[in-house]
Amino acid sequence: MAVVKDYTLSVDEEKSSGIRDVKYDWNTQKTLIQRAQDPDDDQAWDDFVKYYESFIVMVLGKSNISVSEEEDLVQNILLKVWKGLPKYEYRKEKAKFRTWLSTIIRNTIISHYNKSKGEDGKREKYSTTIDDISESSIEKVIEQEWYDYVVSLAMEKVQEAFSGRAIEVFRLSLQEKKANEISELLGITEDTVYSLRSRVKRRLKQEVSKLREMIEFK
Repeated sequence: MAVVKDYTLSVDEEKSSGIRDVKYDWNTQKTLIQRAQDPDDDQAWDDFVKYYESFIVMVLGKSNISVSEEEDLVQNILLKVWKGLPKYEYRKEKAKFRTWLSTIIRNTIISHYNKSKGEDGKREKYSTTIDDISESSIEKVIEQEWYDYVVSLAMEKVQEAFSGRAIEVFRLSLQEKKANEISELLGITEDTVYSLRSRVKRRLKQEVSKLREMIEFK
């Protein structure tokens, strides 16, 4: 999705938008992943599952896993993550969390493929798929899907803060509609179009920044 690249902030954009000046409740707290590393923090794990379960489903879907097979694999992956998180050690250049997660997902998928190859109706489906799944390919899917996923979560928050008209202006802008076209479609002035679009875009950037601060590893 092009939207992801549009709202991944550079340092200059963050400064100009004032995002660095916004104070969030969790600025001085650990990130969600760091909190979830504590096996006694049940709430942190529940929050982790809330954010990451749907994302894992998205990655499995991109990996040719059928809907009927997803639930068991998701629970299997989450169990492995829960067991491994307390020992996970973040190293920015060598052990990014998404790299670690991609390894767990890839190994789970390959194990599933190997198990399923002998089942009637699945032998042909999985006979060549394993060779196509490398660690780098899964990590690439995760990287692409993650930013789209964060933006979609952020957009849900934005929709709670704005009227339907403002959101409609923004969506039409994403469809590359010009201000005068949006003005005619919605019966509002072009100045209003520019104003609403700018406000929604600024809030979306803030929400993306907040979410990444909260649920990614620092």
